[in-house]
Amino acid sequence: MHMDARNCAIYTRKSSEEGLDMDFNSLDAQYEACLSYIASQKSNGWSATKEHYSDGGFSGGNMDRPGLQKLISDIESGKINIVVVYKIDRLTRSLMDFSRLVEAFDRYGVTFVSVTQSFNTTTSMGRLTLNVLLSFAQFEREVTGERIRDKIAASKRKGMWMGGVSPVGYLADGRSLVPDPAYVDTVQFIFDRYLYWGCVSKLKSELDRTGVRTREWVSQKGHKHGAVSFSRGMLYKILRNPVYVGKISHKADVYDGQHAAIIDKDTWHNVQKCLANNSAQQRGERKVYERDLLKGILFDIDGNVYSPTYALKKGRRYRYYVNQAILQYKNHPKGVMARLPAHELETLIFDRLRCVLKPKILADIFCLDEHDDSTIHYIAKGHELKNEQLFHSVVSRVDISSGYLTIRISATKLRSWIIEQFSVILPDVVTQEYSLKTEFFTQKSKTGSLILLPEKKGKNKSDPFGRPEAEVRSWIQGVVWRDEHFNGMPIQRIAEREGVSATHIVKYINQTFSVI
Repeated sequence: MHMDARNCAIYTRKSSEEGLDMDFNSLDAQYEACLSYIASQKSNGWSATKEHYSDGGFSGGNMDRPGLQKLISDIESGKINIVVVYKIDRLTRSLMDFSRLVEAFDRYGVTFVSVTQSFNTTTSMGRLTLNVLLSFAQFEREVTGERIRDKIAASKRKGMWMGGVSPVGYLADGRSLVPDPAYVDTVQFIFDRYLYWGCVSKLKSELDRTGVRTREWVSQKGHKHGAVSFSRGMLYKILRNPVYVGKISHKADVYDGQHAAIIDKDTWHNVQKCLANNSAQQRGERKVYERDLLKGILFDIDGNVYSPTYALKKGRRYRYYVNQAILQYKNHPKGVMARLPAHELETLIFDRLRCVLKPKILADIFCLDEHDDSTIHYIAKGHELKNEQLFHSVVSRVDISSGYLTIRISATKLRSWIIEQFSVILPDVVTQEYSLKTEFFTQKSKTGSLILLPEKKGKNKSDPFGRPEAEVRSWIQGVVWRDEHFNGMPIQRIAEREGVSATHIVKYINQTFSVI
C-alpha cells in the first residue's frame, strides 16, 4: 500500500545560551530524539526535512525567534506537513501564542506532535489536552513568580540587599551594602547643602557649579554609565532613600538593614520635613497661581484694573480678567478690551518674561558688558525657569492696550531673586524699574470667544491689519453691514438685498468685533 510522503520539520529551543558551545548540547539532544521518533514513523511516510529550525538563547514567552519565524514561513509555503518538538513548551510557553500557532497549523493542514507527550493536534481531544497542559504550565510559572516575590519580601524584612544597581555612596557586597569611600562625602554634602538651601533646584545649581558628578559604573554588558551632572529627579531620589540611614525599603514598608548608615537620623528627619513642607507649599502656590496670577496688577491704558473671574460651561472652568470700569459704568471706550482670556494672556506674559534673563537685558539692568561678563551668561544658560515663581518675584505691574503688553519689572527684586537662585554676586541696579513690551493680536474663535495670540513674525508693518487681502475685504464688508444694522436696518432686509442668508450677514458682522 502506497503512503503519502509527510515532510516533518523538527523545532528545537533553549532559553539560555549557556552550554550551546558544547559538542553535544541540549538542542542536539532534542533534535536526535525527534529524529528517532520520525524514523519510527517511516512506515507512515514520515521523513525529516533537511532544514533545521532551532532557536538557541531565546525565551519561549514570545514569538520573536528567527527559527520559529522561518518555520512559520515554510508552513505557509506548503513545505511542511508535520511539526515535531521534544516538548510542547519548546514551541511556546504562552497559551495565547500557542492558540495562534494551532490555528495556523489547522489553516495549512499541519499536524503538531510532541515526542515525549504523544499529542496530536489533528483531534479535538488532542487540542483539549494541549490547552490544559499549557494552562498548568502557565499556572506553575505564576506560582514560581509568587514564591520568588515572597522570598524577596522575606529577605528584605531581614534587612538584606536583594540586588540591582547599588545607591550612590554604597557598594554591593553579596546580600549587603558597604559604604563607598569615594562617594560617602558626596552623599553627606548633598544632604547638608539641601538643608542649607531648602530647595532642590538651588542644590542642583551648586552641584553643577562645583563640578560634582554622579558615580561612574559599568553594567554587566560592559556599557558605561554615570559621570554626569545630578538631575533634580536623582537628587529627590537620594534625599528620600532610607537606605542612607541604615534602612531597607520594600514597597511601602521600611525595615532595619544589615548595612551601616552614612547619614545621621537627625539630618534625615530634618530633610524629610523640609521636603514635605516644600511639597505642600508648592501645591498651595500652584492653586493660587491658577486662580489669580494677575490679580491687582493688570491695568488698561486709562489705569483701570482688571479683576479675575470665571465661567462654567459643560463642567469646564474658563478663567477671564474683566475690566472693572466697563463692568461698573457700562461704557466701552474704543481700544479697551472688556474681557481677556486668562490662560492665553498669562502664556503671553510668561513667554516674554523669559527674555528678562537674557544677557542683553541683564547687561542693561546691571550696567554690565553683554559679551564679556561670565556671570550673566551663566545665568542665561543654566537655569530651569519656573514661570510663576519668577513672575511673583519680579513683576510689579502689567499694562495692556490695543495690540501691546507692557510688563513692568522691579529691578531690585530681580537682583535679589537672581542672587537667591544662582548664588552669584551682582552689582547694584542702575534703574529701579525695567519694562518689557510685546505685541499681540486678537481674533475670534468659532464659538465667538476672544483669542490672544503672539504677534506673527514677518508681518507687513505697512498693513494695519497684517492679514490676507481677502480677509481684510470680508472685514470691510462686515463693517458696512454692521453700521447699517446699528443704524436701524434689520439683518433680514440686508440679507434679502444682498441675496444671501441672514446667518451669513451675522457671521460677517461678528468677525468685525475682533478688529474694529
